[in-house]
Formats: sequence, C-alpha cells, structure tokens
Amino acid sequence: MKKTLAHVLCAVLALALPAALAASEKKPLPKDLPPFGADKPLPVPEIAQSKLPNGLSVWLVRRSGFPRAAVVLAVRGGGTASDPKNAEGITELLADTVKEGTATRTSRAIAEELQGVGAEIGANGAPDAIYVTASGLGTGVPKIVEVLADVARNASFPQAEVELAKGNALQGLAARESTPEFQAQKALARAIYGDHPYHIVAPSAETIQAATPAQLKEEHARRFHPERSLLVVVGEFDAAAVTAAVTKSFGPWKGSAENVPDTPASPAAPAARRLLIAPRAGSVQSQIVVGRIAATVTDPDYYPLLVANTIYSDAFGSRLVENIREDKGYTYSPDGSIATRTKGGLVTATADVRTEVTGATLTEIFYEQDRLGSTLPTDEELQRAKRYQGGLYLLRNQIQGAVANTLASNWVKGLPPEALGEFVSKVNAVTADQVRAAGRSYFPSSRLTVVVVGEEAKVKEELAPFGEATVLKP
Repeated sequence: MKKTLAHVLCAVLALALPAALAASEKKPLPKDLPPFGADKPLPVPEIAQSKLPNGLSVWLVRRSGFPRAAVVLAVRGGGTASDPKNAEGITELLADTVKEGTATRTSRAIAEELQGVGAEIGANGAPDAIYVTASGLGTGVPKIVEVLADVARNASFPQAEVELAKGNALQGLAARESTPEFQAQKALARAIYGDHPYHIVAPSAETIQAATPAQLKEEHARRFHPERSLLVVVGEFDAAAVTAAVTKSFGPWKGSAENVPDTPASPAAPAARRLLIAPRAGSVQSQIVVGRIAATVTDPDYYPLLVANTIYSDAFGSRLVENIREDKGYTYSPDGSIATRTKGGLVTATADVRTEVTGATLTEIFYEQDRLGSTLPTDEELQRAKRYQGGLYLLRNQIQGAVANTLASNWVKGLPPEALGEFVSKVNAVTADQVRAAGRSYFPSSRLTVVVVGEEAKVKEELAPFGEATVLKP
C-alpha cells in the first residue's frame, strides 16, 4: 500500500513539475563567471594500419595509461540491413549466439580463457554491421585476438545455446512490444523506409521461433568475410606480439560463402507531411515521434545538421525543451537524435504528452522545426551547441573501449581513421548560416512523418486540424 501511494505521489509530482518550472523565473548567471576555456580536439595517437593478404584491415592504436586494451572486430554488411526477407531481425539472435561456442571451444571455455586475462566478450548488431568486442589486460591481447579469430572463423551455434538465446529473445521482445516507445519506433521506421532494409528494428516472434543452428551458421558464413572486416586494437599492448597473434589467428581466415549484397540508398523524404496513428487502447498519454531521412556522416551537411539538431532538440537547453517543457509544461523530457547509417541518416524527435495536449504539442514541434530554417540561431545558441557536442565527444572517448568502438563505427560508415580527431574542429567550424541551411533542408514540418501512439479516437480528434491521419493496423 505504501509503495503504491509512493508511486502515485511520484507520478503527480512528475506531472506538476513542468508547470512549476514554467511558472518560475529563470535567474541569470552571475556576470563575473570566467570565460570558457579553448576547445581541444581529441588527441589522436598514431594508428598503425595494415591489411592481411586475405583482405582483413587491421588498426593498432597504442594509448598509454591504464594497462588495459580493447579489441573490436567490425564486420561490414553483417547487420540487420543484410537480414533475409524471411528472417528479418535475425541479426539480434546471430549477435547473441556467435560468441557461444566454436568448433573447438565451448561457451564456458571461451569465458574461462578470456577471464584468465581479465577479459570478456560481447557482440551486437547494428543496421550496417555486426561488432564482436572484447576488453581486458593489455598483456592478454594476443589471447583475446586468438579467441575473436576463432569466433569469426568457426562459430558453431550449439543447439542448447541457441535455444537459451531464443527464450531470452522472446521474453525481451514481449517486454519491448508492451511499450509505446517501441511501437512508435517500429511504426516510424516502417513508414519512412517501407521495404528498405533499414525498416528493421527488431525480430518478430516468428523469426526467433523459427531460427535454428543451421540457419545461424548459414548467416554467419554469408556475413563474416575478412575483406569486409576491420580489427581494431586500442590500449596498452606489445605491438609486435599483437601483430604476430593477428597474423597467426586471422591469417588463415577465408570467407566460405557469397558476400551479402550492398545496401541500397535510403528512400527520399516524402513530398508532404504524413500523419499516422498507432492505436493503444486505454492510454492516457500520447507518444509522439516525428522524423525524416537525413545526411550521412560523410555528407558535407552532417556537421551543420548535428549542430542544428542540438539547437532544436538534442540538449536539455534546446529550443524544443524550452518550449514544450519549460514554457508550456506539456512533457517532462522531449528529445531529439540523429541515427547515422551508411546509406542515409535519420533525424527524429520524441515527446510523451497528455493526450489532450497532443495537437498543441505538435503545433509547437512544427513551429520549432520551421524556425530553424527561417531564422539564424543566436551566437549564444550556436556556441552552446558546439560546446555541448564537443564536450560530449571528448567525454565519451576517454576510455580505450570507446575509442575502439568509435574507430570501428567510423570505418563502417565510410570515414577514415583521422576522423577520430577531427570531430571537435568540424563542429566548431559550423556557421549560423549553415545551421539555417540545414534547417531548410532537413527540418521543414511540411515533409515530416508523424507517428502518434495513443487512444485512437482521442488522438484522431487532436490530429484533425493538421489533416487526415492514417490508422495503422496492430
């Protein structure tokens, strides 16, 4: 009873807080604060680049400090964009099971060998790649390399491990499907991408249930090819010993099946706004998500787009937060983000609001998006957005694993290794005119795709002033 009452009080406070904040006056910062220090780019150590005769790219990055190292094997073309039509989303299961046994090592043996050098292994799938990762003591990198090579070459997908992973995946999927956030994400991806493989956000229950060790072995053989892979080692390690281990363990690796096809370009943004309703019976809130196709990280527009989106929604002091949270009290935590992919990015903004202010919230979202393309940002907004993005980047890339992951992700998306140290300077080079141009290109509300998850009849009434909405089938 006490717990229930506490939860109710927390909910009431959460709803009341935005209104209270909106009603309070903002206090100006003291005038005698010292100026911000000069921004510093990420110090980039020397990256020793090589390629094995089988085509595997290898980047060794010595970083002194804590005696640990991170190893990432990135397999380009190994992600969800390569899933077969009859098994969309199987990449998740492939990533969960690829590390659970090889022809000569059981899952337990892999774990014990890596624990012997203070390491652990993981894997995750993304739209454009699958990543196998490990981190441990710098002296143990040769052993880590040996185990990762065995996984890449000889993953066996034991029946018991596959069944366990399937059971976990089904439970995880059921939990995700119960949330409005997942429903909105899934509906938006399908609306924007149609049949393009980027529409895949999760496997279906049917895909999980039908998966077999033989199918996973086939997918592993299709995707894991040395000429489409990069091995990154970052940290404190013996370069000669690691080079020898890479040559010995990865040198014999050869692809055993035909490569997956290249991912097609993302579809163009629609010519007109689209309004979609994903029914959620009994909901007292609306989950609003708006989005459209955006630039890739290799596009000249990317950094202006990033800064523009930060000013618009991707920071706590952004325009959207100030508008619908601080001023209007419609929502507690609106947010915006850019998903970067090799064949087209995706810019989105989300807000959870009371159903009765769904229409009013959309009015403000459209206003803020159109304002980006019609007015120049203030100098304060521009500098604050640059400091925010630069600071986040430097903070995120302090540890070895983060640097290894950034390098691997950059490579998958087509960026050279030098891009690691160029982020801050490129963000700082963005001008107010470029932000406005990005606003005109990527934020006009007239070309948005809008998905609202909520009570169908009430949401339809809220959306009526903006045009006819399409109700999606469950």
